[in-house]
Amino acid sequence: MIGDKIKGLGEVIILVENIRKVKQFYEKIIGLEILEEDTNFVFFKIAKGFGGHTQILGLFDNSIPTAFGQVREKPQIKNSSLHHLALEINKVDYDVILNTLTKNGVEVETRIFNWIQWKSIYLKDPEMNIVELVCYDSTIEKK
Repeated sequence: MIGDKIKGLGEVIILVENIRKVKQFYEKIIGLEILEEDTNFVFFKIAKGFGGHTQILGLFDNSIPTAFGQVREKPQIKNSSLHHLALEINKVDYDVILNTLTKNGVEVETRIFNWIQWKSIYLKDPEMNIVELVCYDSTIEKK
């Protein structure tokens, strides 16, 4: 098996209808750095990955074919096929991020996951993809 050889998440690509609007969300609200962009795609830096690889979030216009040459149907914005994307944050930044989002009128939901000792903030991008900002918190009582 190859599972024990995997060192991290390399990239996540989201197909979008309005790349300009969604790009602005990930750049201005989430605060990710743009690494590369063109009219049909944008690559954002998430964090340093394993062995010099950069973890990336990519936004692709729906017209870009897959590695196997498939062109997908137009995304249904009200029903994203992505359940959610989780970005890891530091526990010390949790309250600052939550307050900043709330102060700027961003609709958020929060959850505590006792079984794994995580605190999460959920928000939606302009095409209804859910973004989770999650941190480990050892002070959460494990159940």
